[in-house]
Formats: sequence, structure tokens, C-alpha cells
Amino acid sequence: MTPRILRTLSGPTLAILALTASLLAVMAVLSTAAQAETPEVESHAADDADNLTRLTVEGAASRSVSYDGTVARFTVSVLRPRALEAVSAGNAIVNAISDSVQANCTRTEAEEPAETDEPTCISPNGLQDTRVRIYERFDWTEQGQVSLGYQYERGLRIAIRGTEYAGKLIDLVITAGGNSIEFNGLDFTTSRRAEIERQAMLDAIDDAQAAADSIAGHMGYEIARVVEVNPIGSPSASRIGEDSVEAAMADESFEPTPVFGGSETITSRVRMIFDLRPLADVEETEDAAGD
Repeated sequence: MTPRILRTLSGPTLAILALTASLLAVMAVLSTAAQAETPEVESHAADDADNLTRLTVEGAASRSVSYDGTVARFTVSVLRPRALEAVSAGNAIVNAISDSVQANCTRTEAEEPAETDEPTCISPNGLQDTRVRIYERFDWTEQGQVSLGYQYERGLRIAIRGTEYAGKLIDLVITAGGNSIEFNGLDFTTSRRAEIERQAMLDAIDDAQAAADSIAGHMGYEIARVVEVNPIGSPSASRIGEDSVEAAMADESFEPTPVFGGSETITSRVRMIFDLRPLADVEETEDAAGD
């Protein structure tokens, strides 16, 4: 029966059947090749992951920056029998200090002296209040609690440019305030802190990278990628002192206040995590690519 069917088919029909059979055979070959290649790619990726080694390195770097500002802090303290007396006496002392600061620290930026001139007080914001308190003070005696009067306390601060005038600033405020002024401290500042901290952080990253390169090379590895970069804590600062600056006073019996300016060193630290791969794998990959 089959030979009879074949005899009834025409020539064009046989050609179509032959072409269809050829296409089916080609598609089967391509499907088989794709199935054979897929496990090889996945296996290669798995091998790469297995060959990576995790390395954690810490880097540190320091940068020095000179101080370019000074902040002085004071407290006016007055005790009087009555509150109004304490307030009046305290305000008189504050006004005397304010007048002295106004007379000596009113230079504007356009009026800044040349480097050869004597140190000059330049305060962008002038005298500022930090706190004001008025309260009754008591003492305990054999008769019990006894009022000592009313305490007037007023915190003051003044920030100036540079450090050269710091000693004179302390002396002029104490001279104006007399025995009712307390000197609470002197701080040095730098306007370039943020810039120096960024530079120190970049140096710390370079330090960690160099350490990782050295360790990897010594072990026969190379860095495949950076996994993490994490700063460690906050940048730390250590002060470096320099020559003192003395305040010159008109009264020869007065010993001027020496102030030691200088600079500080800012240190940044960073922790970096790397993935390493053996150099042998790299060489084999390069040889395979060359072939």
C-alpha cells in the first residue's frame, strides 16, 4: 500500500517533504548544542566564585593643618544682697567688656593688616552671650539656711581670626572685667577641617589599597574587586604646639598672658574588603584568550 501512495505524490510535493525533514534535523542539532553549552557556563561561573578569597585590610593616614582662629570663653559673676543690685553691677561689667572688645576687635576683612604689622584683633561676630543666670545663693549655718544674696552669672564668648592676638584678647577682657570675670578657656579652630578630613580619608583608602596589593602579591593572588569601604569612627585630632604669643599691656607690672598656638594632626581610618583570585587562574584565562 505504501508504494502506491508514493507513486501518487507529485514531484513538487516530494521536494517540500524533503526540505521540511532537513529543517527538522538542523533544529535538533542546534537544540542539542545549546543544551551541551549551558552547564559549562554555569560551571565556569561557580568555579570563579569558589576561587575568590576574601581579604579585610585597614588603612590610616594623617594630615596636618594650622589653626586660623581662636575662641575665648568667659563668665561675669557678681554677688549682691538684692537682685536688682546684682543685675546692675553685672551689666556694668559686661558693658565695660563690650566697649573694650568693640574698641579693639572691630577690624573688617578689608582692613586686615599686613603680615609685618602687629597682631590685630579681628572678630567677625564680636562678643556673644552663651548664658544668663540670676539666682539666690544660700549657705548652711548653725542657725539653718541663710541667704548670701543674689548671684548674677553671664557667659560670654568671642571668636577672632588667627591666633596671634589670643593672649591680648584674654588680657583685655580680664582687665575690663576686673575681679568679677572668670576665664573659662581658650579653643583653637581651623576653617579647613572638613577639607583636611576628606584628604586624610582618601590617603587612608590609598594606604589600605597598597596594603591589599602587597598582601595579594605576596600570596600569589591579585585583587578581583573591592567589596566594601567603611570609615572607622570619626577622624581624630592631636594638637601640635608652637611658639607662644604674649599679650603686651601698658602696665609694666602686669605679666602678659602667653598663648601657645600651633596646628593639629587629623587622622582618618578606613576598613576595606577585597575579593582576591589566584594569579594562576588569571594566567590560564589569558592563555586561553590568546589561543
